[in-house]
Amino acid sequence: MKKRLLALLLSSALMISFAGCGGAAEPSAQPSQASSAGSSSASSTALEGKLTLNGSTSMAPVCQALGDAFTEKNPDVTIEQGGTGSGDAVPAVTGGTALIGNLSRELKDSENPSDFEVVTIALDGIAVVVNGESKVADLTKDQIASIFSGEITDWSEVGGDAGAIKVVGREASSGTRDGFESIFGIKEKTKYGVEVSETGVVLSTVASDKNAIGYVSLASVDESKGIKALTVDGIEATEPNVADGSYFVQRPFVQIYKKGSSDPLVKAWFEFLRSDEGQKIIEDAGLVPQTIA
Repeated sequence: MKKRLLALLLSSALMISFAGCGGAAEPSAQPSQASSAGSSSASSTALEGKLTLNGSTSMAPVCQALGDAFTEKNPDVTIEQGGTGSGDAVPAVTGGTALIGNLSRELKDSENPSDFEVVTIALDGIAVVVNGESKVADLTKDQIASIFSGEITDWSEVGGDAGAIKVVGREASSGTRDGFESIFGIKEKTKYGVEVSETGVVLSTVASDKNAIGYVSLASVDESKGIKALTVDGIEATEPNVADGSYFVQRPFVQIYKKGSSDPLVKAWFEFLRSDEGQKIIEDAGLVPQTIA
């Protein structure tokens, strides 16, 4: 009797022991599976790689600000931008050296716009700038056209001190130049004293010569640097005046990418530009944000 009772007790103890091992094994397996699933999910959504932009130098400041915020949210992404003008955008995207092209103008028919997705991210005024010491503060549309086409050659003809006007312009591929000349109806008529390849060089050239005049993105105007923006037909070059159309010297900031692209970096970039943060960065850059579909 004692032997039978002992055997029953031993059998019960073994069952409890195996049940305990089995119960302990399952909880330890579940966290491992959950961890694996979580890791897989994170790796499938984390952005990484290089986002390349090429084209307009006028768009460089706002793209830099957007890029800094974008990479702060996506630390495994690097952003590179280059180019000397809007004319570089289409060849770069077509040739695969850039995922996104920047143009400070509309796409031309000759650039095959049907090959690209075209996104207008902002409107930008084109400011007509003179040296900070100039007596001239306002010019009419006709006066500006006459200066840049070589019909008016001395500042005394428009209310300034006597002196030969030095006309500063951008290179032929520049979107700013294309927009400016189109607005004033002086394509093929301009007579430049000097042509430069970057917005910053226009600004420094005008700042260093009291007789110079040029045009730049409104977002690039900093009157503490020795230049000033003229009013045109009495209207100031300001963001509100660009937004309501009263300051007519304006153009779009456009980004393009290959039609049908499924690159996650491109998709994430435009999602960020649509966000409240992205729109605020565009506005803070001195631009008029546009609704991004």
